[in-house]
Amino acid sequence: MHHWRDSAGNSEARHTLFGRTEEVARITEAAASREAAPLILVTGPPGIGRSAVLDGVREELSARGVATLTLRMSRIERDRPLGLVSRLCAELRALQGADAGRRTAGNAPSTHRRPGIGNQLTGELRALQAEGRPLTVFVDDVQWADPGSRKALLPAVHTLAGGCVSFVCAYRPALSDPDGGPAALRRLCAAGLAEVTSLRPLPAAEVSGLVSHRLQAMPSASLTGHLRRSCRGVPGAVHAALDGHRRNGTLRVFDRHAYLVSPDTPPELPAEQPLVEQVRQLGGLAWPVAKSLAVLHPLGEAAPALIARALDVKESEVREELSLLWSEGVLQRGTRQSGWRFRLPLLASALTAGLGEYERRKLAALGVTAVWAGEATADDAHLADQLALAGGFVDTRRAARELIARSVEAMLHDGHPAERWLRAAVKLTAEPGEHTRALLLHASTCYIHHRYAEALESAWAVISSHPDQVSSTALLEAELVYVVSVAATSDTAALTELARDGWRSLPGGEGHRTIARCAALYHLDRWREADDHLRATYDTWSSGDAVVAALGHFFSESIAAVLGRMTAFERSVADPVHRPLWEQGSRHRFERLCGLARTLLSCGELERATRLLTDYGLQSGHWPVADQIVASSLQGDWDRSLDLVRMVLAGDSLLADVPSHTLMCRAASIMFISRGRLTQARTVLDKARHEQPVMLHLLAAPESELRHVLGAADQVDRVISEAIDSAARGGVVIGTEELWLRKVRLELAGGDRAAARRYAAEAARVSDLLGTDRALLFRLLTKAVAHADPRAADEALRLARRRGQPYELAKTVTALVRHELTDVAALREAYELYGELDALLPRARLRNLMSSRNMAVPGRDATIAENERLLATLVTEGLTNSELAVVLGCSQKSVESRLSRLFKRTGYLSRVELVSAVVSGAYPA
Repeated sequence: MHHWRDSAGNSEARHTLFGRTEEVARITEAAASREAAPLILVTGPPGIGRSAVLDGVREELSARGVATLTLRMSRIERDRPLGLVSRLCAELRALQGADAGRRTAGNAPSTHRRPGIGNQLTGELRALQAEGRPLTVFVDDVQWADPGSRKALLPAVHTLAGGCVSFVCAYRPALSDPDGGPAALRRLCAAGLAEVTSLRPLPAAEVSGLVSHRLQAMPSASLTGHLRRSCRGVPGAVHAALDGHRRNGTLRVFDRHAYLVSPDTPPELPAEQPLVEQVRQLGGLAWPVAKSLAVLHPLGEAAPALIARALDVKESEVREELSLLWSEGVLQRGTRQSGWRFRLPLLASALTAGLGEYERRKLAALGVTAVWAGEATADDAHLADQLALAGGFVDTRRAARELIARSVEAMLHDGHPAERWLRAAVKLTAEPGEHTRALLLHASTCYIHHRYAEALESAWAVISSHPDQVSSTALLEAELVYVVSVAATSDTAALTELARDGWRSLPGGEGHRTIARCAALYHLDRWREADDHLRATYDTWSSGDAVVAALGHFFSESIAAVLGRMTAFERSVADPVHRPLWEQGSRHRFERLCGLARTLLSCGELERATRLLTDYGLQSGHWPVADQIVASSLQGDWDRSLDLVRMVLAGDSLLADVPSHTLMCRAASIMFISRGRLTQARTVLDKARHEQPVMLHLLAAPESELRHVLGAADQVDRVISEAIDSAARGGVVIGTEELWLRKVRLELAGGDRAAARRYAAEAARVSDLLGTDRALLFRLLTKAVAHADPRAADEALRLARRRGQPYELAKTVTALVRHELTDVAALREAYELYGELDALLPRARLRNLMSSRNMAVPGRDATIAENERLLATLVTEGLTNSELAVVLGCSQKSVESRLSRLFKRTGYLSRVELVSAVVSGAYPA
């Protein structure tokens, strides 16, 4: 078998073929068959994967022992008379030479312009046919063949019918093809001498698979949707978009899932990228027309006249170039109103990004002026984008006014563009009042969407330079945004200084300063000091304006709840209406309800938090994302909860609503541990401690669980004891309930029942302080375990079932069975609950417990599959065989046997192959 390949190569980056299995198989069979058409054309628009399909077919034929010859054409060859035929004749002649296996198309002798070259080609092909040796000739980008070569090649195909030589050509059709070419091809097809395989855009599922394969990570729904809209299923465009988003840092991967953290930021495509280069190579006026259209095409039918004005040419000339771009497959015609559109929106973004700043601003200003003059229409978002781009090239007062108006409408639900528009408005406004308003809106928008560095900068500008330009309420908002943003950017030194002395110099009066210092203190995890400060200054803040008083009361009752004084907080939950600012607008009601619900979630009171919001018309889907994560985890919707966790952590977003970040990381680490994602759980726990070290005792339960799973049981007691001591030093009570249960169980395991009963008394004390159902549950559990009290055990089980939190209930059942305080049959309930959560690790441990209690484990085949999934997951986490043995509770020899069986069943030959399959989603671990 021989393989010849043009050494000139191709400018387009090669990627693994994906989503074209059927086409490759069909073309391979046709190329190898004497009964099929001898000429196969693979067609489709730029980037659709024609070259990749040719590569795939060549590899398949080579594997069958078929000789192949590959030539690649370039645009410059369309002006080289008989170039393709000359190269082809030389190569075919070389095949019959003694050193044919060492000859390549790149160094073949030239015979171009020789008279009778067409007859020579026919002769060479007949000679090969006579030899009977199968050969397939691949010609990539055959559309660049010169007219003479086309005329010579197409008739030569007649000699191939029923023979052993076939041609497979990648061909991009265009309406600008020379006359006669398409007609000749149709005649060949009609005669059965040619067939055409048109490559279609990939469907959504295939695009998702392509991205998974390329990134070795599962794409989020938002990323897949974005690629579908911008790339229209064209593989080359998808690859280009992924490269571009990686280049500018907007594509992030976390926990084997890929996210686009700034969807409105276009990918950064290099000038030589093939999608861009194909437009540049058209030459003449087509290139500047395409670049101008990239900015102006949303203006519809008004765009051609505006492009003519921008380029100082006639509109008729512009329309001729637009027709050329259409014939080349770059554009498509819309309705009369919508005008011209790019077939690939990605290309429009790339062309726009490639413009110089001056050029881009001038085009934007041209479009804005046309809209203002009534010569064109544009939707609000596009007009705002162009206003931000145009800057000082248009009426700045009007531009700033419109940008601010549009941003106010978008700031809650469309934060990325709103932040960009407000940043432009800040630069455009000269009048102090409007400038300060734009700054404040920018700070608030950035704060809402977790862009804390930007929020910090704008909030400080308001506080330090323009405090007299805003109302007292607006100034307090700026001060709180500033304090929270300092905390969220992990500037502990600045936050500490603010809490110590910096608060005294803040503008706005003593009430403002008190509230700001309180916020700084609790973001430093100094809850008791924050409480003392509010109590000492009660007369100051409670007699201030309504907003100061409302925030003072809210902070006071929430901080008191953290410290175990629940009366004021419970009063607000029971009747949130009769509080300051309730009637002052939906925003104040939203913030108050979310704040109350967050504290309830901190107490594990999911049902009460949900009822509070629904009673007052706020659906849980409108909660801040951190609260949605915690709520979803508690109610058992772990897939949704983890997807939100990944999205937040992929974007490096800190969550400013204390203790949201810690609660989120706690929930995430529990879910990761339960699903065998031990390395990821460690990452999340470390992230919580490093980025926002607030109420870290909440992390002790998953931390101790992780250490226990990994065999460091001797460290568990220290983790729990340190967490209890830490909470005690700060006076914090919320979240300590579970710690006392763990202490009870640790003491019992060590044989000290007296100590266990002392800790059970502590759990009872916490329950008396908090008065919540979760605190009561742990009170009952500690009593049941420490005192071997079956009655308390029954009450605990009834309460856990009533609370309806699957993971909590499964843990409760398991603990009571382990201590022989309830019927072993209850393990089936826990087993099913863990199954619904896809909690692989506790289910595996529960199977061991069920076996030790002589209970049959249901579903043998399902159990085997689940054990393999868990094993594959743990291997992917990087665990050694000895660590696997510890986690799975078996011997290293057993681990080796399990791995051997897994490799044999799946066909993977090594850990590396298995990990690659898991990461890409090919193996569903």
